[in-house]
Amino acid sequence: MALVTNRDRVKMSVKEKMMEPFRTLKEFNPNTRYCVVLEPLWGIPFNLYITYASLYMLALGLTNREIGLVSAVGLTFQMIFALAGGFITDRLGRRKTSIIFDITAWTLPTLIWASAQNIHYFMIAGILNASVRIVQNSWNCLMIEDARPEERVHIYSWVEVANILAGFFAPFAGWLILKFSLVPAVRALYFFAFVSMTAMILIRNKLTTETKTGLIKIEESKRYTVFQTFRQYPVALRLLVTNPAALTAFFLVLLNNIHIQLKNIFLGIILNRGLGLPQADLAVFPAVTSAIVLFIYIFIMPALGRHDPKKPLLFGFITLILSYGILLIAPMGSFMSAMISTVIGAVGYALVTPFINSSFANQVDDNHRAKTMSIVYAVIYGGTAPFSYLAGMMSALNPRFTAAFLLLVFTAGIGCLAILKKLEKKSGSADAV
Repeated sequence: MALVTNRDRVKMSVKEKMMEPFRTLKEFNPNTRYCVVLEPLWGIPFNLYITYASLYMLALGLTNREIGLVSAVGLTFQMIFALAGGFITDRLGRRKTSIIFDITAWTLPTLIWASAQNIHYFMIAGILNASVRIVQNSWNCLMIEDARPEERVHIYSWVEVANILAGFFAPFAGWLILKFSLVPAVRALYFFAFVSMTAMILIRNKLTTETKTGLIKIEESKRYTVFQTFRQYPVALRLLVTNPAALTAFFLVLLNNIHIQLKNIFLGIILNRGLGLPQADLAVFPAVTSAIVLFIYIFIMPALGRHDPKKPLLFGFITLILSYGILLIAPMGSFMSAMISTVIGAVGYALVTPFINSSFANQVDDNHRAKTMSIVYAVIYGGTAPFSYLAGMMSALNPRFTAAFLLLVFTAGIGCLAILKKLEKKSGSADAV
């Protein structure tokens, strides 16, 4: 009898552990929950086209250097929009800002990309899409401001889960390319993105409400002019630079953004032009990544979220170094090498992104969040722009050189973790991040 009871207890324990992340999602406040649940309407189309975006540009006559230039120009405008993001978010409110600039950042550009003919189309769409840095600020505030700090790592994990689910649809993009060829298929994917993303924007606006902090900031901002508001930016900047842990966490965010930007732009070129893999085969890798990352987020991340983030971050950076190292030395046409790299890289990505985002988010004061994040995003995207152009030049020499550059990025990330560990010892606090 005791044996049956113990077995039942084990079953109950496993079941409870599996249900824990879903209970966490249910416990989120309405704004957080709706932002997370609706995210696949953005993530599915984005993940369908992003693998082929750079190959689509090449097929329309752009060179590797021009692709890097388009990215660099877009990132420069992202820096400008990011600086304005704090003022606009506080003046209009998190919810209103999100609907306006999601339309300029996604609804309009996806239509332009769907009908693109040359570099000028991509430049215009890239500049419009750069306004995403305004909505990134407002959307983050809308999603997390009414949440407790200890919930935030789970919030960012669920956002990643919502986007990762989209990866399972990626093989459909490969099938479209096999059936209709690259350019017609990608045009169709961009049009689908227009429909799906616009639906997400409108539905989210209907279901969410302004945050408590947002309501206060709307009233406060009425008492200040634009120039008076921007004079408050140095206060927010001072709070950032005088906090060594926050400043180091910021550099981790910068390095992670460099990785994400270069991966989104150049991974397809590495696999297709660098390793010689067929275009249609590329759609398999996002699906594999999604399966691995989804498993980690649902079944492993809830336990890791309660512990010191530096250890999983270190492990994540090491696995990313191994992943891109494999791409650098893999034989031409080696599908297996690319698959091993994808599996290892998925583990690293799953560990690095949510811990970096939540660690930095917890360092920022809610009262200064919009302005602080405006400064942070401006520096991040301004700092990333030269690396995008540099990566384009390196890719023109050899498509695999971008992977070599990313090895340096992850090594710098490990250096930041070492600095955080020293700061923790110096302060005598176990909560340095």
